[in-house]
Amino acid sequence: MCGICGEMRFDGTEISNIRSDIMLDAISSRGPDNTGSYIDKNIFLGHKRLSVIDISSNSDQPMEDDDLIIVFNGVIFNYKKLRDILSREGYEFFSDGDTEVILKCYKHYGEDMLNHLDGVFSFVIYDRNSREFFCARDRLGIKPFYYTYTNDAFAFSSNTTAFIDDKKNLPINKKSLHHQFTLHSVVPAPDTILSNIFKLDPGSFARVSPDGKITKTKYYSFNHIKLNTKNNDTEIVEETDRLLLKAIEKRFYTADVDVGVLLSGGLDSSLIVAMASKHNLSDINTFSIGFPSIGKEEGNEFYYSDKVSKQFKTNHHKYNISQDELFDSLDDVVKAMPEPMFSQDSAAFYLLAKKVSLKQKVVLSGQGADELFGGYFWYKKMDQTKGTSVEKFTQHYFDRGHDDYCKMINKSFINTDYSLSLVEKLYDDQRTDISFLDKTLRIDLSTLIIDDPVKRVDSMTMSHGLETRVPFLDRDLVEFVLSIPSLTKLKNDGKYYLKKIAEKYLDDELIYRDKFYFPVPPLKIIQGQFYTYIKSILLSNSCKRRGLYNYEYIEKILSSPNSYFTKLNGNTLWHLGLLERWFQLNHD
Repeated sequence: MCGICGEMRFDGTEISNIRSDIMLDAISSRGPDNTGSYIDKNIFLGHKRLSVIDISSNSDQPMEDDDLIIVFNGVIFNYKKLRDILSREGYEFFSDGDTEVILKCYKHYGEDMLNHLDGVFSFVIYDRNSREFFCARDRLGIKPFYYTYTNDAFAFSSNTTAFIDDKKNLPINKKSLHHQFTLHSVVPAPDTILSNIFKLDPGSFARVSPDGKITKTKYYSFNHIKLNTKNNDTEIVEETDRLLLKAIEKRFYTADVDVGVLLSGGLDSSLIVAMASKHNLSDINTFSIGFPSIGKEEGNEFYYSDKVSKQFKTNHHKYNISQDELFDSLDDVVKAMPEPMFSQDSAAFYLLAKKVSLKQKVVLSGQGADELFGGYFWYKKMDQTKGTSVEKFTQHYFDRGHDDYCKMINKSFINTDYSLSLVEKLYDDQRTDISFLDKTLRIDLSTLIIDDPVKRVDSMTMSHGLETRVPFLDRDLVEFVLSIPSLTKLKNDGKYYLKKIAEKYLDDELIYRDKFYFPVPPLKIIQGQFYTYIKSILLSNSCKRRGLYNYEYIEKILSSPNSYFTKLNGNTLWHLGLLERWFQLNHD
């Protein structure tokens, strides 16, 4: 995993060293091992490398092969198999990594090469003959791809700050602002919070021609996946077990460095550790983090992560973060966000990655299991609620409704109920022969999970050059589990099939306890220096000049900071303060 950036200018001007340095600096934390660049008049490609596969200089980037040049962020799990196929076709290789395999695949298959890649990726291939960019993003959008596009130039990066540093006019996108406050910071591609910065859609590729034409194509969606009602529970559990083990194996083995696990103590990460240990995949390093508890708000799951570590004899590392250490890191956490992210555990992942990156470069994490196996409490509530699909979803998923949004936000930023329109379209785009719940899980996995939590985990860990791999979002596993009718996944308080698998590996105390939603208590129960920090942000001159908020609402919420929570228990004061601070640190 690395950082990529680049630009193609259409106006006849050449790329300046100042411009290329700004873009490279914006992605520097993602790849501490090597810096590479290619500049040819109006073309620039930049790369910051985290050396994980073929750690020799042979796999440094930008990588050139005849007239093709690539910058690539990600990992291709089946690159050795593809290399063997291409070798039999007569292709010769000068490196031992996955980057060169992508280039050779493009030569051999053209754009259809994307259907042959098993991995997570964002990359750009520049063809010196056609002078085109070929840009691509993986099926689920696990790796980021941001871009800007004007009459003068097309630019791309792993981080939005590569464009913000231009100091150009960067207006706030009113539609995205609405999504930000209603959908847990989810702003679906192609939009971002800024009107002229975009994201390439997951499962899509784009071609950019030297005359400024850009064409985008969707190459992957879930709509081909039909429900299979013939398999019984035993068959489902056995196949899911096989696919999950395969997903974990490939993420351990596709690396030339050690691989560890972020162990929260919850079912998902504990199961990863258990399966890896039972199948002798690695001498496992595990890592856990915790924060001070406040009242009834527990700040860690150390009791359970310690049990898992002891049972499977891992090399366990446990980090207790003090309130002062958390507070001192807040601005760094916000600066590391390519887009504003409200979730409290952004700080947890940032601080955990800061510690873990001192010991290794690659870890596995349990993100995606709840969305895939029906683990969140709101799925059952949605299914039991009467009304249309959209009514069920908005009642139990939205942070706040449109009326509450209008009370918070300055009327100059309010147009219409954008999030309601988005959800209506998302349900309309689903297959008609599947249930409401099946549609909901597919929407979560195809659209919502990308920004929360996938983007959060990638951004926070890669801000310290730590690559995080997510086996529960393996393509083969996802496609199989999506073929299972979702109502059956909700049995026994959700994650029915995953819990059945876990019975082979873990004690019932770990499997069947109440779900723990990892909090960072000082960012939920806001008091002391954290309150002073947020108050100073919201009452600052820059916040008033920006004019995003209704100040009568700000005064009311500051007077009672722990009385206003979202439907999913996020502190509204933290949301308001974080968004403004993100603009101050990354925009202003």
